[in-house]
Amino acid sequence: VAHMLFQWVLKGLILSFLLKPMLSLNPDDPNVCSHWESYAVTVQESYAHPFDQIYYTRCTDILNWFKCTRHRISYKTAYRRGLRTMYRRRSQCCPGYYESGDYCIPLCTEECVHGRCVSPDTCHCEPGWGGTDCSSG
Repeated sequence: VAHMLFQWVLKGLILSFLLKPMLSLNPDDPNVCSHWESYAVTVQESYAHPFDQIYYTRCTDILNWFKCTRHRISYKTAYRRGLRTMYRRRSQCCPGYYESGDYCIPLCTEECVHGRCVSPDTCHCEPGWGGTDCSSG
């Protein structure tokens, strides 16, 4: 029972560690994109392991004191490690955005000189300024 409890606690810790990066971005942010990714988890699984069971029966073999050796395949529960494919949703900033804390910020390849970047490669200029990078007065 203690071994099973330890396994559940360990699985919970691993799950929280794996989920932490996915929970850092706000999923309601329209600039957050997500996709499903697969990953492998090592699990312990039980299976029926065959083995040769020897038994004796009475027979007419006088040289073996009327005992004959017989074989039958029996099964016992054994354990092995296996790989299980799991899936998780991975959040990341959409193309044209970069991660800053919990938000996805638009990326302008040219600095917005007199303005601010409002979407990928789009500057919103201060009054009296224009151009793609807000440098024209």
